[in-house]
Amino acid sequence: MLPATRRASFLLSYNPLWVFAQLLGLLALILIGVLFDKKHTAGGYNWKTSPFNFHPLMMTIGLLFCYGNAILSYRTLTRVPKFTVKLVHACLLVLSLIFALVGLTAIIRVKNESKPPSSHFMSLHAWMGLITIILFVFQWIFGFCCFLFPTLSLEIRQLYMPSHRLWGKTIFSMALITILMGITEAGVFEAFFVGKDENRYLLEKNDFQRPSDAENDS
Repeated sequence: MLPATRRASFLLSYNPLWVFAQLLGLLALILIGVLFDKKHTAGGYNWKTSPFNFHPLMMTIGLLFCYGNAILSYRTLTRVPKFTVKLVHACLLVLSLIFALVGLTAIIRVKNESKPPSSHFMSLHAWMGLITIILFVFQWIFGFCCFLFPTLSLEIRQLYMPSHRLWGKTIFSMALITILMGITEAGVFEAFFVGKDENRYLLEKNDFQRPSDAENDS
């Protein structure tokens, strides 16, 4: 337990940063949701006609927002009994996995239903995503068995804890990198931020050319 003065200092520095992180996370969800709503594919969020749109949104909710909050739960809920925090941590990770599996199912369905069917795992983003989810599952299973049920001995838990923390941060970083790779691969930056059609028009319109400089042209 932290002394009162240190705890007050901790809360003053941690809480604003936590709120800021939540706002950034929500902003990321909103941006992803808006960008893929009737823009990347015309069907919007319709599982039957446009399952692809669920892929980036579900992955961002699961592997960025829920997973990030799961990692921070032990620092956020400092006054909550530890066993309760363990349950919150585990439940948030289950939510992360559920959203990630929905996102994975969406992209697999898109590949299978395309005409002709597309091959799976043909990009670095796809392989990074698959490896991230596999590592996530193993991390959750090991953590659940070690710390929650059946709960291994204190000595084993103390030995495993540094590895558990390291892999948790590593998998979260891999998830973040994979999400950014996927957004880039989908052409979101090109389609929504760069404005390729507008740029092409500005470049090809002769009326917008620099006026001739008689001195330089002579």
